[in-house]
Amino acid sequence: MPSIAAVELLRNPVFLRLWFVTMISGLSVGSTLTTLGWVVVEQSGSPLLVSLVLVTFLAPQLFAGPIGGVLGDRYGRGRVIRIGISARLLLAIAMAASLFWLPHELLPLFVINTVRAVTSGATIPSRRAFMADVVPSRQLRTALALDEFAITTTFMAGPIATGFLLLVVEPAVIFLVLASFSAVGVLLVPTGPSRIQSTATGYDATRRSSFIGDLFEGFGYIRRSRVLLSITAISITAETLAFNYMTLIPVFAKEVFEGGPRLLGVLNGTMPVGELFGAAFMAGFAMRVVKPGRMLMGSVAAIFIVGIPLGASNWLPGTLILLALIGGLGQMFFVMTSSLLLRETPSKARARVLGLQQVTWGAGALGGLASGALATAFNPHLGIIIPSAIGLVVVIVIIVVSPELRSIGGHVSEDDALLEPTGATVAGAGVDRAGD
Repeated sequence: MPSIAAVELLRNPVFLRLWFVTMISGLSVGSTLTTLGWVVVEQSGSPLLVSLVLVTFLAPQLFAGPIGGVLGDRYGRGRVIRIGISARLLLAIAMAASLFWLPHELLPLFVINTVRAVTSGATIPSRRAFMADVVPSRQLRTALALDEFAITTTFMAGPIATGFLLLVVEPAVIFLVLASFSAVGVLLVPTGPSRIQSTATGYDATRRSSFIGDLFEGFGYIRRSRVLLSITAISITAETLAFNYMTLIPVFAKEVFEGGPRLLGVLNGTMPVGELFGAAFMAGFAMRVVKPGRMLMGSVAAIFIVGIPLGASNWLPGTLILLALIGGLGQMFFVMTSSLLLRETPSKARARVLGLQQVTWGAGALGGLASGALATAFNPHLGIIIPSAIGLVVVIVIIVVSPELRSIGGHVSEDDALLEPTGATVAGAGVDRAGD
């Protein structure tokens, strides 16, 4: 009887420890944003200041990813993750201290949240590159899907649990609880892949090169590969134009569906539910994908196609179905994007390339502003329909001019072959790596 891919992968002790680290990170982010948002709304009642909670978390991702990617390739992915979680532990304590001793001051909270966002964003490339180092190439897409499943689940559960806790404890206590979770996360981070990376690829961790030089070397890997260029172009298009409905959800809830806060909550929660099912589907079936490039292209094109009727919809049940569908397709797109970036990049540069990909996430802010401008100038429907139609055209052009991406299959790159555990079992290889 063939083993289930996800179950087989969770038998790898190193990946399992990383998976729990991912859960702790997702829980911490969701709980922090919820708690901080509640504190700000209680203290100020200002929608603008409340929006700054999310802005101060998202904006640093533009530069935190590239910086963290270089650090991960230079000094070891496990080390960067461990330092990042340790920093979040200290920052959670600082947040609690600020609430205890400066209960009516919001500026320190925004500053701490910004610094925390830098430490969080800087560890993302290392965590995903770490996974490519410790799992066999054939299991990489499943590993990324499980990672997304863990993030989505805990990011949804964190705010729910925090909402109940805020009824019985002070916000400062929640940050102390999150600090204790971070302490557990520090202990869970394995230490092995930097040694595997250096011995498998010939990468010299002691080589003398500038930080900027390493960063531009990461750009060079993308520039020299038509596959990586195509993936980057698709990522920028998707982040800018594909998910803008989330920006206008309050407008649709009030003006299109004539609802209130309860409907706003339902609309906000529908796409994450779709993401959860999408991640679960990919965890079970990602290994069976023969042409990952085509699946990537098909998923992002489908997102834009679904976005057109979503933007035009005045029927609430149909809107909820389409939102959930976009969430599931988005997970397929993200897993395929990350797995192909990891497969097409040498191990010594993976964190840098993933860090540069993270820059494209900032394009979502520009897309959201564009949709907001269109909705203001015309109506909310056109604020979604126009970007979706433009994105579909751009993606079709990229598909036509990217035969390399269309034809790419489930091959194993040279680095993956070197990193692939041989012999007894993946779990046994994982034990050796964890013991480094």
